[in-house]
Amino acid sequence: MNNIVKAEIAPTMSQATTSASVLIALIVVLAGLGMAAALQVGSVASVVLAVVVALTALIVSPAILSIARTRA
Repeated sequence: MNNIVKAEIAPTMSQATTSASVLIALIVVLAGLGMAAALQVGSVASVVLAVVVALTALIVSPAILSIARTRA
């Protein structure tokens, strides 16, 4: 009975992958907006931080997608 309940509330593989992809895209978009704002202000440190955040999200994205698939 426990397995039946768990199967009904667990996300499907496509839902988990889509959620992870949306999370990664959101992080990259927010980092891009932060970089644009930092360029407007002229803060080099903020630009570097935004680039690091975006690159980290892209580098870690396969691991995030893998975790999402194993949890589904």
